[in-house]
Amino acid sequence: MSSLLVLLALVQGIRHVAAVPRSWVVEDTASEPSVVGGVSIPHHKRQIIEGPGGYAFNVLEHLAGISPYFDSPGVQLDPTPPDGCTVSKATYIVRHSNIYANDFDYETYLQPFFSKLANFTDKSAFKQSADVAFLANYSSPITNETEQMEKMTPSGGEAAAAFAGVIKQLYPTLINSTDAQAGAFRIWAASASRDVDTANAFIGGLGNNATLVVVNEGEEDSADSLTPHTSCPAFDASMGSVQSGAWIDKYTAPLIARFNQIAPGFNFTDTDVYGMQQLCGYDDVIRNRTNFCDVFTAEEWLDFEYANDVMYFYSIGYGNPIAPQLGMPWVRSALDILSANDTSTFNQSLYISFTHREEPPLIMTALNLFNNSAYYPNLDVNTTMPTDRINYARAWKTSEILPFLGHVGIERLQCTNATADSGSNSTTSDDGAESVWDNGAYIRVLVNGAPIPLPECQDGPGESCALGGFAQYIQQKVAKYGDFVGACGINDTVANRTDLLSIYNVNSNVTA
Repeated sequence: MSSLLVLLALVQGIRHVAAVPRSWVVEDTASEPSVVGGVSIPHHKRQIIEGPGGYAFNVLEHLAGISPYFDSPGVQLDPTPPDGCTVSKATYIVRHSNIYANDFDYETYLQPFFSKLANFTDKSAFKQSADVAFLANYSSPITNETEQMEKMTPSGGEAAAAFAGVIKQLYPTLINSTDAQAGAFRIWAASASRDVDTANAFIGGLGNNATLVVVNEGEEDSADSLTPHTSCPAFDASMGSVQSGAWIDKYTAPLIARFNQIAPGFNFTDTDVYGMQQLCGYDDVIRNRTNFCDVFTAEEWLDFEYANDVMYFYSIGYGNPIAPQLGMPWVRSALDILSANDTSTFNQSLYISFTHREEPPLIMTALNLFNNSAYYPNLDVNTTMPTDRINYARAWKTSEILPFLGHVGIERLQCTNATADSGSNSTTSDDGAESVWDNGAYIRVLVNGAPIPLPECQDGPGESCALGGFAQYIQQKVAKYGDFVGACGINDTVANRTDLLSIYNVNSNVTA
C-alpha cells in the first residue's frame, strides 16, 4: 500500500542536539502537497535522528499509539497481489485517525506537565540547554479540553481522506460492487465521535455517497460490537500498568537526573518525562511541528516504545488471557464475508469499519500474529517481555500495529494456475458457504499495508493461505477462543448475549 504520508521532502537543515552528542536531527517538510488517489495528503514533519554511516531513525515511527500513520515494514513481502491473482473481496478494521489526546494520557501525563510548566517561575533555567530551551516559551497545544479531548484533529480528517484515496487505488472495482441501489455502499463506525468523524472524512475522500452505519458502544452489546472490550465485563484496561511502570521507572531515572541538573527547581518526575515523549506525537498531529522529538536520543525513544509495548502486551495483547476471545468475533465475521459465494447475507465486496486502538491488537492475538512465541509453542509468552531490559527481537511492536489509522485488512485473492501445497480441498465456514481450495481462492492478511503470513498457513502465492486452510485455521482458533460470553463473564440477563458479530449481515438490525 502506498504510504499515506508520502513526503516530497526538502531537507531544511541539520542541527546538533546538545544532549545527543553522536546524533543530529533533520526536520523534513514537503515543498508542495503530495497526492494519493487524487487526495492531498497532510504533511507531518519527520523527526529524523541521523548519525555516521547513513544511520537514520524516524522518531515518529516509534511512538506506538501516538504515531502518525506510516506503512508497516512487515516482513518485506510485496504488498502487490501475487502474479496471476486479483483481490475479489476484502474486509478492514481501522483505528480512528489523529486525535488531540485521549483522556488517560491527558489526565495522567499531559495536563499535570502543562500545569507544572505554567506555574514554574524560573523558566530561564531551561535556556541553559539547547535541548529544552523551547520550554521557556512553550504552551499547550490543547486550548479547549471540552471541545478537543478525544476529538479528531484537522490533520486527522486529512489523513482519513488520504486513506480513502489509497483504498480507491487498491480496490476500484470493489467499492461499487454491491447488488444494492446506487449510494448504498456502507461504511461502519463505532459511536464515539473520533470514530464517526474519521469515517465521515473517509467517506468524503471516497466520494461515492457511501452510507455510514454507526454501531453502538453499549456495555450490553456483547460480541456484536466494533468495541468488544467495552462490552466485556472481565476486560481490565489497567492491565499492564504495573509491568510498564517498572520499565518506565528504570529508563527515566537517568533522564530525570539530566533534566533536573538543567532546571533543579522544576523537579522533573517520571510522569513529566513520559508526558514529554508523548508530546512528540500529539504536538505533531495537532500543530505539525514539535520540539519534543528533538530532546531524546534514539535509544531513549526505543525505551519509550518498549514501555508502550509492555503496557499493550498485558492489556490488549498476548499477556491478557482473554485477548483472543475479544478479537475473535471480528475474525469470524471476516471468514464469513470472504467465504460467502453469494450475496444473500453479505452484499458488498469491500467492508471497512472504524473503531478504537484496542481492536487491531486484539485481532492480532486471535490470528496469532506479532506473537513472540508463535514458533515456540512451549515458551511462556509472558517471559518474552521482561521489564528490566528490552527484548529487541520481539515480534510485538505496537508502533507497527496501532498508529493512528492503523488497520488490519484480510483479502480474498482469486488466483489462476495456483494450487495449495497440501490439505483437504473443502471445508465449510460459519455461514455455511462451501469454500474449495482448488478454485484458486486464497487469503492474505495485511497490517498497515504489509502482508503478514499466518504462522500455520502459508501455502499459497505470496505466502497467502488457501481459503479452505484459512477456514480450518480459524475454526481451530474458535474452538479455543470462541466463547466470548464465557470469557467475559456475561450473565444471562444481558439481552444481546452472543459470541458473534452480525452487523455486516444484510438483515442486521444495525441501521444507518
